[in-house]
Amino acid sequence: MHASLTTRPVLTVDAVEENVSLFGEVDPGEPEPRLSVRVSMSLRFFDLVGLLAFQPEMQLTASDLLESEMLAESLQFALVNSDMRQIEEYAELARTALSGPRRPFHAYTKLVAEAVTRTFGMTAPQPPAAPAVNTLRLVAA
Repeated sequence: MHASLTTRPVLTVDAVEENVSLFGEVDPGEPEPRLSVRVSMSLRFFDLVGLLAFQPEMQLTASDLLESEMLAESLQFALVNSDMRQIEEYAELARTALSGPRRPFHAYTKLVAEAVTRTFGMTAPQPPAAPAVNTLRLVAA
């Protein structure tokens, strides 16, 4: 599973707050109280890149990608607006876009990937090494 709940407490609940937005910011116009809830998730590199590059409400500019706080807030927004299936789809779009310079959206996705590495310290997984070829066996066969 690409985005999975962790073994730590998966859900923590804080206090009921009044006059706050969905993200806990002060909002005097909010008529109903909200319960502050935190959910732990484990996301892979391509999940992060996919959410930030391909979630439809995301429109990060190159200058946005230089700001760690903007990236963290954008990730929070993308997670709230995506389900597990979408996270998988966005990750696959990111993987495909980064697979070669002629792929659609490659340049932008590469900028997002670099921002993910800079901000969250994650890099693309390296493909497994090819098994060593025994040249003596090839000759003998």
